Amino acid sequence: MAGTLYGVGVGPGDPDLITLKTYKLFQKADVIITPTGKMGKPSVAYRIAKPHLPENSQLLEMDFPMISLSEERDVLEKKWEENAAIIHQLIEEDKIVVFLTLGDPMVFSTYSYIMEYLLEHDIKIETVSGVTSFCNLAAQINIPLTQGEESLGIVSMTQPEEEIRSILDAHQNIIVMKISANSVWMAEELEARGLDQSFVLVSNIGTEDQKITKNIEDLKGKIPYLSTLLIKKNYPLG
Repeated sequence: MAGTLYGVGVGPGDPDLITLKTYKLFQKADVIITPTGKMGKPSVAYRIAKPHLPENSQLLEMDFPMISLSEERDVLEKKWEENAAIIHQLIEEDKIVVFLTLGDPMVFSTYSYIMEYLLEHDIKIETVSGVTSFCNLAAQINIPLTQGEESLGIVSMTQPEEEIRSILDAHQNIIVMKISANSVWMAEELEARGLDQSFVLVSNIGTEDQKITKNIEDLKGKIPYLSTLLIKKNYPLG
């Protein structure tokens, strides 16, 4: 009987936000897969999960290059296929494999590309939701993401500027992921729209280094990679 791949979200940073279902999977997993962090350091997802992992857990680090999807897709696709083949072999060996992802596995996650490759081979896969950074952001500051008939747009700062502007035009509430990719441009765009007091920026959420700011000057400076921006056009944030 073949094994199973579980893609699990470990939340944005606080280990206490790991779901009970994910915790139970950690206890029965044969292999825990974690993408390597920058400079070969343990990934943030692994650091979040570590307090809940059994001492004898078998950890398998997988390298996923931190390069632009739009510019280096061929390189990334080759790596996705190579790593998917390794996971495929583990599943064929009847292993229970848990793939760690930061936040939720279905929101800007490397796991989603691996999942698509393996689904083509009729692999048994189950995805377990996790808490997203933007949901945790809203909860921490007691500000709703949406109310009534309002809409919510989610965009990545790595998308073309015209796409980002269209999201800003269309929605009352906007989440900007990967904001560190071009935070200065966003600061200038907010000022031009009169929204310089209508945002909250959170960095390193759920960690000892967490910072929450509503100061537009902070957005113009160097901000950590793990940062998320919430824009609310019709809600007082100042």
